[in-house]
Amino acid sequence: MREPAVMFRLPAHVLSNVEALAQRLGVSVNIIAKLIVTREIMHIPAMLEEHDRQLANMHQFLRELAFRNEEFLVEQGRRGAAAEAITEKLNEVMTALDAIRDAAFIRPSTTIADLIRSHDERPVQKSLRI
Repeated sequence: MREPAVMFRLPAHVLSNVEALAQRLGVSVNIIAKLIVTREIMHIPAMLEEHDRQLANMHQFLRELAFRNEEFLVEQGRRGAAAEAITEKLNEVMTALDAIRDAAFIRPSTTIADLIRSHDERPVQKSLRI
């Protein structure tokens, strides 16, 4: 028995559009699905870059807030436990933001391209398993 051509579910109206496009171009639905998935994956670095920029803006805002908080407390002559707690919490949040930015850092990888290339070079092609 033949294995399913597409390994993920598509709504009926989307699948019919993909099938129509595949017929019009004279290629298989698998090729169209693979190209769409590959195209979407290529947008990930740009999204991560924007994500990193926004996190950097948040970090800068929190740094400025911490400096303003400290200036205010020094001017008022108050430097108590509450002020220390606020400063400590701001430092925790900034450390967490730095950890998120580090975890989301874009590291070059050819895994997807290698997977597609090895699939395309086979003499008999089967649908990729997820």
